[in-house]
Amino acid sequence: MDNKAIAGLLYETADLLEIDGQDSFRVRSYRNAAAAIEALPQQVAELIQEPKKLLEIQGIGKGMLANLQMLFKDGSIEAHSELLKKYRPSMLELLKVQGLGPKTIALIWSAYQVSDLEGVEKLAREGKIRELPRMGEKHELKLLKAIEDYRRIAGRFLLDTAEELAEQLVEHLLATPGIEKVTPAGSLRRGRETVGDLDILVTGKGCIEAKSRQTLIEHLLRFPGRKQSQLPPPQRHAGGRAPAAARILRSGHAIFHRLQGTQCGLAAARAQDGLHAQRI
Repeated sequence: MDNKAIAGLLYETADLLEIDGQDSFRVRSYRNAAAAIEALPQQVAELIQEPKKLLEIQGIGKGMLANLQMLFKDGSIEAHSELLKKYRPSMLELLKVQGLGPKTIALIWSAYQVSDLEGVEKLAREGKIRELPRMGEKHELKLLKAIEDYRRIAGRFLLDTAEELAEQLVEHLLATPGIEKVTPAGSLRRGRETVGDLDILVTGKGCIEAKSRQTLIEHLLRFPGRKQSQLPPPQRHAGGRAPAAARILRSGHAIFHRLQGTQCGLAAARAQDGLHAQRI
């Protein structure tokens, strides 16, 4: 486990402790440790067998050291695991919605024992959020908008995750007969912070004939980790020819192919298909 993942786990624990109404000093100790580990130039995994060096880091005391040792021994932190059992893992998703901080989530839990996004949205639509202390109609409407925005962007990749996946896709597609070059395009090529789809430009003789294009698509669908599904029949124009831009949907996985001589433009890897390693 790298420092980024450890810090994320400690931040989550701090938020869950705050939701649970725990002592503010304890909450702050987890956040301080998370910030210290984020800034650490050396990986905690390299220091875990040298506790004295870890204790030299400001923000890591004996109690936090014990948590880190438990994490590397058992794969979890006791406080984090216990709080997830109490509030359920869905509580962590609420923390990703703008305007839903630990204090607001604690209010909602205390009044309604709701700890999932769908439940909070339902409460807001029923006008029950405005009934809570320090809430109101304006806050309720903002919350509904924030949930809508969160859902709109939740299926996007972080850039580093998209780059890693694109490399794997390029290697996979190059194994197809008749494919000479595979190049990432779109948001990934432009270096955007997040990527919704992976746009791939594929060049070679394998893009010319309908049969070879179908072979390419079928090979793409065998990409490791992708949900498998039955291929639908190819789409056709009324005249019987395949359209220049055909869209094929398989279990929510969108594939576009546009014919330009010996080029196929493929837009693949929708995030909701389980083709990705990490969400925002």
